Amino acid sequence: MSHRPVKRISSEVGEEMLSIIRQSLKSCHTPGEVNWEGTTPHIFVVMGASGDLAKKKTYPTLWLLFRDKLLPENTKFIGYARSDLTVADVRKKADPWMKVKDEEQERFEEFWKLNHYVKGSYDTRRDFELLEKEIAKLGGGRANRLFYLALPPSVYESVSTFLKECCMAKNESWTRIIIEKPFGRDSTTSEQLSTHLAKLFTEDEIYRIDHYLGKEMVQNLMTLRDVMQNHLIQILCLLAMEKPSSTSADDIRDEK
Repeated sequence: MSHRPVKRISSEVGEEMLSIIRQSLKSCHTPGEVNWEGTTPHIFVVMGASGDLAKKKTYPTLWLLFRDKLLPENTKFIGYARSDLTVADVRKKADPWMKVKDEEQERFEEFWKLNHYVKGSYDTRRDFELLEKEIAKLGGGRANRLFYLALPPSVYESVSTFLKECCMAKNESWTRIIIEKPFGRDSTTSEQLSTHLAKLFTEDEIYRIDHYLGKEMVQNLMTLRDVMQNHLIQILCLLAMEKPSSTSADDIRDEK
């Protein structure tokens, strides 16, 4: 029995498709909290900025969003990690995974000029107080804050605790925390983490994500890698769930 060869998507076509998808994000319903063209400052903090996930996925994605003007105009970025690095060091680590055309080089430089770096541990309150000072300096004390935890689950509890105690947004500004899977080592530790986070943040302030769901090349979907069974269950859940009443995160989560 012969099989028809699978046609691979060219990098140019794939990038064009992804750009269309990214542009569509801006038209999605948001609860009035994102001021795209206004002056409200937004600070995106990459916790674990020296790690593999940050250099291979997080920073390249932030660059694409910045390039396509899909971030609020007044957005700055802070990398936080234990390593003694500079922004130049972070850039050097991420450069091999950055997709930059010759004509985009000027905007690429603009992206890195908006980046900052803070060295600190994940279990010391004083270091998080220093992070708060940097955020306040960049955002004038009124910035919306988004913390992306590109970290191992073993430090989630201490990091989330210190973020709550030291780094929450003030006044009417908002705070969001993004947590990457795996959520704990097993069902017990996963439940413990969920309980811990629920004591610190409201459900609207927490985003739990599986970065595999945003993987660029869908043609590799059936390749057995890493903890593929977990990724497939997530995808199966999306396919099998009832149609949500809207595309809001709450309605999608409820149907899942």
